Amino acid sequence: MPTDDQTFLKEFYQALRDRPLAPDSPCYVRLYDDEELTPTDPVDQLQTTIEWSPIESTQLFSGFRGTGKSTELRRLKHQLEQAGESIVVLCDMGRYLNLTTPVDVSDFLLAIAGALGDALQGDPDLLGKDLLQEGYWTRFCNFMTRTRVEPAELGLEGGVEAASVSVKANLKADPTFRQRLQDHLKGHLGALVADVRTFTQECVEALQDRHGADTRVVLLLDSVEQIRGTAVNAEDVAASLVVLFHGHADKLVFPYLHVVYTVPPWLKIKEPGISRLYDGSEWIPCVKVADREGQPCEAGLRALREVVGHRGDWQRLLGSQDALDQLILASGGYLRDLFRLLQTTLRLARGRSLPVSKPILDLAKQEVRNAYLPVAHEDALWLDRIHATRATELEDGTHLPDLARYFDNLLVMAYRNGDEWWAVHPLIADTVRAQAAEVRKRRQQEGAATDGGDGAASD
Repeated sequence: MPTDDQTFLKEFYQALRDRPLAPDSPCYVRLYDDEELTPTDPVDQLQTTIEWSPIESTQLFSGFRGTGKSTELRRLKHQLEQAGESIVVLCDMGRYLNLTTPVDVSDFLLAIAGALGDALQGDPDLLGKDLLQEGYWTRFCNFMTRTRVEPAELGLEGGVEAASVSVKANLKADPTFRQRLQDHLKGHLGALVADVRTFTQECVEALQDRHGADTRVVLLLDSVEQIRGTAVNAEDVAASLVVLFHGHADKLVFPYLHVVYTVPPWLKIKEPGISRLYDGSEWIPCVKVADREGQPCEAGLRALREVVGHRGDWQRLLGSQDALDQLILASGGYLRDLFRLLQTTLRLARGRSLPVSKPILDLAKQEVRNAYLPVAHEDALWLDRIHATRATELEDGTHLPDLARYFDNLLVMAYRNGDEWWAVHPLIADTVRAQAAEVRKRRQQEGAATDGGDGAASD
């Protein structure tokens, strides 16, 4: 293979690396400017609520993994800062919370205050350590002393400074520590809420002292939606998030602070009225590349052609727009899978002439499809109903962990064109339909055999 082709394939492959983008990145494409594709821009809606709320606000921001939430949060930060009068702090809560275990409101409040303090101390342009001498980890150790909880009771050793370092590390890494902490704070939750609110208000006042009395302070909390259980504790984790964002919604409001929480997409299905507890609720669907009937949507195809074009020369790789559209349609408008399909194609193209042949495209689709298989029979039956009705077909709350698993694993995708609708991932839709039909046929045959056997026995 000519060296220039190999260099092209490698550079294109690397340009498709999954990472959050800054809004000024040459790879970034605004997907929400086309009203034919989406009726509103979720980032603009979040920004409007923040700017039009005179004192404080709390909002929820949802979407599937890999649909660009972190990138869009960065755009929200950029737009607010460009508009003026806003200081925006973006925190990755994955650095502070264990994302595979149930989350308690006390853990969450502690993580919020700790993350905010770390961000302000770590950025001299915001405050720095000179203007915020005590972060919340140290303050929390003093809070424990005031509420007559000795650090040693939680397994913390050394003075306040050593204990504060341990609190931050153990909050994420040590489930035993978290349980002891939750047990000790059960009778002091009101005091903890008050202490965290006092701290956040002091942070706001310090920022306004430095940047101007009219400064609006915004806190964006990313990665909360990544909290999900394992096969062992999925129901407990889901229940803990419902309790946190529904049962404790009032505790997630902070004076003079505008907060955006990322949350999992299944939350509003489990708690349909949850958005009423907040000032706003926005979500990012997959890009609609086909309509409810499965017919291609030109606006979505056009948008994702542009996205791919900002990453590399797809015509050199694929040869035709039709070949690119095949990959886009196979992705279901899910950006992460579109990039996987392209990366797989690029990898398979190594050592071959360009543009790639149809068998290479088919092989790339099969490789990505295999990541979603096998599908259990009961899952196939449910997914087939979703495919037929374009609804979640959630019969009752006991099956919510399974639906959450479909969402987390992108077996089911969400779309929006005014109303919301759902579809099975195109890569597995045909497989699911065939499997579900076979399962139903087999069960009918088994039922008939059982009925026949019963009849023979009664003769």
